Amino acid sequence: MARQARRSAVVALAAALLSTVAACGGGDDASSPIPEPPPLATEAATPTPAGSGPVYVLSGELCKKADQSPLADLYPKEEAQPLVNTERLCITHRTSGEKGIDLTVDAEVLNDEGMAKRFVETGRRLAKRPYTDVTGAGTDAHWSGDKDDVKLTSYNGNLVLEVEASVNVADGLPPDIVQRLVKVAAGTYQRLAPG
Repeated sequence: MARQARRSAVVALAAALLSTVAACGGGDDASSPIPEPPPLATEAATPTPAGSGPVYVLSGELCKKADQSPLADLYPKEEAQPLVNTERLCITHRTSGEKGIDLTVDAEVLNDEGMAKRFVETGRRLAKRPYTDVTGAGTDAHWSGDKDDVKLTSYNGNLVLEVEASVNVADGLPPDIVQRLVKVAAGTYQRLAPG
């Protein structure tokens, strides 16, 4: 019953996100209950000087392009029908036995890299939750969250990605969820990269 109520809330949130551009972020506080992961050995999307990043153009369904593989070992079964699946927003539910996780990938294509940078910086300034910087998931990557909801935000070129994982409190997030979301973001940047 609680999961159904949460899904209804997720669908309502998705509808609101589709009609407005939401800012992301957090204030700077390293006292989060989820430990900061060590830097990844390979960075798929490395920071680039302003104005020299790739220019993304989105098309098709984002759930087919978002890299969900970093969650597949813990939550191998993906629901056949995503909750939301547009070219800019993917909300899907993955399960393993009785446990489940909701994954949201929100992709915002802006006019240029400077606008993407300002979007992410504004999100940091207006954030309501503390955030922690992280590497390996694009430029200006940072995450915020708690034991049942973590969001990672970054940009690469003119594309801003917000990747969020949430669970029922009883299920709990895996202790390495930040590292997994970093890999989701890095893989998604690769898959969406201009050819």
